[in-house]
Amino acid sequence: MAGGIKKENAISEIVSTILLVGITVLLAVVVIIFAMGMTANMQKGKIATSTIERVNGSFVSVTFEGSQAGSVIGINWTVNGFAPSTWIGGTSTTAGIQDHPSYGRVLSPGANALLSAPDYGKDRVLGIAVFSDGSQQVILDKTL
Repeated sequence: MAGGIKKENAISEIVSTILLVGITVLLAVVVIIFAMGMTANMQKGKIATSTIERVNGSFVSVTFEGSQAGSVIGINWTVNGFAPSTWIGGTSTTAGIQDHPSYGRVLSPGANALLSAPDYGKDRVLGIAVFSDGSQQVILDKTL
């Protein structure tokens, strides 16, 4: 074969390009499937809020401000990790529980409770709302 040299480089360049494109597409599909699977299992957050103020050196007042579609049926309160003595409307109730709905078995905006919090400046108050579907969510976490 005088003067005729056979080049096989072109075939390997085409094959390698096709393989690279195929691997890239495959990785993209895997990443998309993984991301979609992660977001499908996420729960939607609920919206509820409370305010807090110190009444004196021994007590704090917590007020439920409201929630989406009136879905909060109670609030579990802790002070420094323990259920505090709790008063609603001047009456002692179950420690740490604010669950006296006035209408329709849900807490009304403005519902207020008085919690025993004797460690002025060091009391960590945590409020966990209980929703009508059984889910729970922290709605207040404050040290005062």
